Amino acid sequence: MGRRTSSVYRLLLLIALVPCLAFPLLSEELSTEKLFTDSRFDQWQAEGPREQIPWKVHLLPARLSIHQRLEMAVEVLVPGGEVVKRRTDGQLIMLVQITDVSGQRYRNHGVLELGEIKPEVSKTDAQFFWGAFVLPGQYEIALALYDKVTGEHNFFTNTTHVGPLRNDPLPNLWLGLPKVEFWSPDARGLDRIYRNDTEGRLHIPLITKRPLHLEVISDLTPTDLFGGDYGAYQSYLHGVLPLMKALSQIKLSNGSVSLAALNLDQRQISVDQPNLKEIDWPLLKAAVGPGHGPGVVAVKSLLERKHSPAFLREELVRRMGAVPDAPAPAGEPLPVFVVITAPMDPYSFPDLPPIAVADPGCVIFYLQYDFLGLVEARRLDGGSANVVKMLKPLRVRSFTVRSAESIRQALSKILEEISQM
Repeated sequence: MGRRTSSVYRLLLLIALVPCLAFPLLSEELSTEKLFTDSRFDQWQAEGPREQIPWKVHLLPARLSIHQRLEMAVEVLVPGGEVVKRRTDGQLIMLVQITDVSGQRYRNHGVLELGEIKPEVSKTDAQFFWGAFVLPGQYEIALALYDKVTGEHNFFTNTTHVGPLRNDPLPNLWLGLPKVEFWSPDARGLDRIYRNDTEGRLHIPLITKRPLHLEVISDLTPTDLFGGDYGAYQSYLHGVLPLMKALSQIKLSNGSVSLAALNLDQRQISVDQPNLKEIDWPLLKAAVGPGHGPGVVAVKSLLERKHSPAFLREELVRRMGAVPDAPAPAGEPLPVFVVITAPMDPYSFPDLPPIAVADPGCVIFYLQYDFLGLVEARRLDGGSANVVKMLKPLRVRSFTVRSAESIRQALSKILEEISQM
């Protein structure tokens, strides 16, 4: 079994952004269980390891993902020359089985259609790749690769241990989740980032002393920060979409949750879901698709060449129902906002007067997702402070997050503070 560095691990988990030649698609016409039944998988497992077809197997150790779940990955590489040689054999079939300590088996498969292989594939490797969300525990991983025409097969087995997070600030977040949940191997683009193919939901009950209305608001504006590159914008979405998904799974004991996505340049609300039960993924996906990315710039923005966050402030004021010199009625839900943006240094902050509210009771948790590590490198550092200044006298708790671990820490602090309101 080969081992890779953590940087390579992240590259494989971001494979949605990098096309891979000859990546096998999941065949909808062939069920996983039928393929296992039709093969001699159990017999091969009893017989032990075998390699009749050249291959390389990499088991990548489990890491905390941006979805706040542990994920591990399996990569199988078959030399391109070997694949081209078998172009008349129909299919190469890959079977994957993960077994937990209780004996429960979780299975998936991949099919490489050999008739579709081009001769130039001989210069690279054909790749089978699976990812799965997992819980801490001990697992046996078994892989079988076979050519139905020649009867040749490979078999690989290994045991892997998935440890719990050290000093986990949210130890109950995975209650009720399945031990293993495969991703769909054929998910691409935004679907692969958002993981709409998984059904498990984070356990985030939130008990509060008073009624609350929690609003999750994300800035999805394709600003100059992305340099007109939709790939860079997808790197931002790689963190923001899972973060929105995680926050949407908060279950308030006494209140409601809403979600909105904004385009500040166009002064538009791209997505607005009050009384949220579950994110409308098709609607959100349409709002951040290539047709709305950084490669499509409004004429007005081209003329002005500046971006302003003023619409964010206006929308927050509108949503909290702020009326000058009028405190919120007793017993009304306290408005609480979680605002997510990219670093806002490219924005032009106008000189605005303080927000006129007699009782600035609402609380804003501001999450700046530093997806390029620019804040950490001290090349960007003023945007967060300017956001806090723009929202005075409202209470703003500011966090800069750039990794799954920092997001988990920030989420823990936010939940703790909200529970005390």
